[in-house]
Amino acid sequence: MAGTFSLNSNLTVPEIFRQKEIPSLTGLRALAIILVVLSHIPYAPNCPFFIQLCYKYLILGSTGVQLFFIISGFLITGLLLKEQAEKGSVNFRNFYQRRAIRILPAYFSYLAIILILKSVQIAKANNNDVLAAASFLSNVFNVGKSWLVAHSWTVSAEMQFYLLWPLAFVFLPSKYVYLFAVVIIYDLLYLQLRGIPYLFVFNYFFMPAFPIIFGAMLSVALYKNWLTGIHNILMHPVFGWTIVLAMIMYLPRVYGPLRYVKVSYDGILQELLLTLFLYYAVHSSATSFIYRILNNRIAVYIGLMSYSIYLWQQIFFAPLYNYSVYPVWTVFPLNVILALATASLSYNFIEKPFLRLKAKLK
Repeated sequence: MAGTFSLNSNLTVPEIFRQKEIPSLTGLRALAIILVVLSHIPYAPNCPFFIQLCYKYLILGSTGVQLFFIISGFLITGLLLKEQAEKGSVNFRNFYQRRAIRILPAYFSYLAIILILKSVQIAKANNNDVLAAASFLSNVFNVGKSWLVAHSWTVSAEMQFYLLWPLAFVFLPSKYVYLFAVVIIYDLLYLQLRGIPYLFVFNYFFMPAFPIIFGAMLSVALYKNWLTGIHNILMHPVFGWTIVLAMIMYLPRVYGPLRYVKVSYDGILQELLLTLFLYYAVHSSATSFIYRILNNRIAVYIGLMSYSIYLWQQIFFAPLYNYSVYPVWTVFPLNVILALATASLSYNFIEKPFLRLKAKLK
């Protein structure tokens, strides 16, 4: 099964997409998962006081999730456009197979463990929540009662994006800009009316749209050479560190200097800053400080395991009420050690074998 993209004219594959690996992207995944983990550690007994303070005063988890969505929109759109530019069409069967191979093995392994823990009366999880997670509908039904599968809403959103995004290009010939506009306008409407009961009940269904669209728009802009004229400005060290400073100012829950302009659309500013930071990071020179931080061995290793860490940390950084017995594996720092060890096992013995199969489809 193959289709033709509407973006088939004036496409130039950006230099970063010509490389085997996009610089700093794995390190950005590491940053995202570290922020998520830091937001969950405070659930643990014996959690250090300074981490509790970070959780209390900083917006960590949502920032990490937004960064994951931006990376996904950027990377998937870029890879689709690259195949279109180089081959003239996109093999959708291969695309869907690659996404399934990447996501499903580790994900269903995690759900299987949750079901086992539930069956032996160690863990508590609502059957409907587990079913929604397994069918990738957690975000539609706003699942949140069962902590152990609560994070499945992000995986559900990703899978829906993988399913619908390529088709949107096909069925909207030369109208992709309108698609961006429709999603953005609809999300603005949702943000304005989200306080009205029963009108917008699918909160987690709409939440990922903005960061994913921002990432996708950045990728389209690179392929259409829209940013060539301002690239030097975007890459100026002063501009880059201004973005970093702005994000740091935005992290406090009271929004620091931004608390006076906090409105319903406050998350849009954060997503825009993260998107600009992604652009700056992937284009930074190998001698820059940001490049060295995001591409060091530790960051790369954590980034490679970020998906497995994201899945399995939910068991080890869980409130006590999710278990029928005292969960010693949630006590700090044992929970951190076990989460990393389990993620490593998952990455090496579940993800990597399937990733080798995925590579054969390229």
